[in-house]
Amino acid sequence: MYICQRIRKSAEVKHYNNDAMKYFVRSVKYFIYFSLLCSFIVYALVLTGMASGDINEIFEGGYNAIWKIAVFFALVAAVYPKFGFITRKIETDRSWDEVKSTAVEYLKAARYVVENESDDTITFRFSSMTGRLTKMFEDRITISRTGAGITMEGLRKEVFRMASALEYRLGSNE
Repeated sequence: MYICQRIRKSAEVKHYNNDAMKYFVRSVKYFIYFSLLCSFIVYALVLTGMASGDINEIFEGGYNAIWKIAVFFALVAAVYPKFGFITRKIETDRSWDEVKSTAVEYLKAARYVVENESDDTITFRFSSMTGRLTKMFEDRITISRTGAGITMEGLRKEVFRMASALEYRLGSNE
């Protein structure tokens, strides 16, 4: 009994560490993304002549403002993954095979491809490299079988859109 409890606790810690690492990597990606986006905007303003090339004229406070902007980006990047990714539960009385075939059909129409498939989980990725790049390669949608239906995990916007469509398609086949 003790050994089973230790194994379960070890698995929970590994799962927690995996989730924490995923969160950290996502935060770093968002920080880099925000920094690059701001840099491109400033560069475009300088190229078009809407701003001078002097950092002291672009930002009030000059180089000191850059550190403040970086801290702001770091704070936003630290909390954004918490709100940008969700897990949504969908209750259905359909069999897993019906759900899986409906999901594959719909997500292929939405330009997703099957990345990985197991007995109770199927993972999708966006098919075009441009789409994956704009989503910072965080385009994975995972659908898993649960007791009374399925769970869908991924980017908030994509999961809401896909889950609503799947709920409609699974409900309209009755």
